[in-house]
Amino acid sequence: MARSDAAPLISLAHRIPGEPPCAQARDIRALQAKAIVLVNAHRIPGSLQDSLMSGVNALHAQIPVCLPAVQASTPPPPPTTRTPSPQPPPAPGKGHRHDHGHEHGRGDGGKH
Repeated sequence: MARSDAAPLISLAHRIPGEPPCAQARDIRALQAKAIVLVNAHRIPGSLQDSLMSGVNALHAQIPVCLPAVQASTPPPPPTTRTPSPQPPPAPGKGHRHDHGHEHGRGDGGKH
């Protein structure tokens, strides 16, 4: 195998472990694509093709999930608590009865 063919694969393979998940996923796919191109172009000796592709495919089977980064945004405003508005006092003479079951003003001194 020519050094010029092996060097990019080796470099990519060494870089992958220290990368964040999205970069790993990208570079694992790139590694697999480059290996396939080299195999199809007959640039990899037959004795190495199976072991190279087995390793690359095993790595590809473990591609990490790449989640989009959460963008920092301004924090939401604090929750507001509703304070009930004060009720105006009842108008004089309304809302409260004063008879309480007594009869006033009959003029008979309260006798029936």
